[in-house]
Amino acid sequence: MPNSFEVSGRTPAGSRVEHLSGDIGLPEAELLRLFRAAFGGVDTLWPANQRWLLWSSDKLLGHVSVQRRWFVVNKQYFEGWFVGGVCADPVVQRSGIGTLLLRQAHTDLTLQELGFAVLNCGHPLVGFYENVGYVKISDRALYIRDGKLALDEDPALAISFKQGFDVTALMCEAFPFGFDF
Repeated sequence: MPNSFEVSGRTPAGSRVEHLSGDIGLPEAELLRLFRAAFGGVDTLWPANQRWLLWSSDKLLGHVSVQRRWFVVNKQYFEGWFVGGVCADPVVQRSGIGTLLLRQAHTDLTLQELGFAVLNCGHPLVGFYENVGYVKISDRALYIRDGKLALDEDPALAISFKQGFDVTALMCEAFPFGFDF
């Protein structure tokens, strides 16, 4: 297994990026193994419209997913992508896998009709996401968890895929992500 991955947009030799639309044919056991290793305690998969998986031989090393969502920000409706589940196997974390998968996802999403993607992350990860093009749009996030409104003190970030869409239109006090899975 390679110790370092190129982040120039090329998949390392012996590895492949798999782009899945929907959850049909999802390698559930491998995803749950990766999520437990990367996040701890995860026992179910969340729904996604698209996923990008990085494989080395038959081992899943990285994952990025998106859900298509409507967001109501400052009394305006915006349709975009909610990015989640960005992770790499702890054995190869900090090797460029997350950057490689996000860049591939961004390339693919740029060819689709929606103009932006948003995500919510812990404060220590803000620099990582800014390095791949995200901009902070809020210091906190709002979710609906178990039927109740929940305020998350971690920041929200966004990236534009279309020249005519300025992510500053999404800036607000607490970004409304909607349902949390």
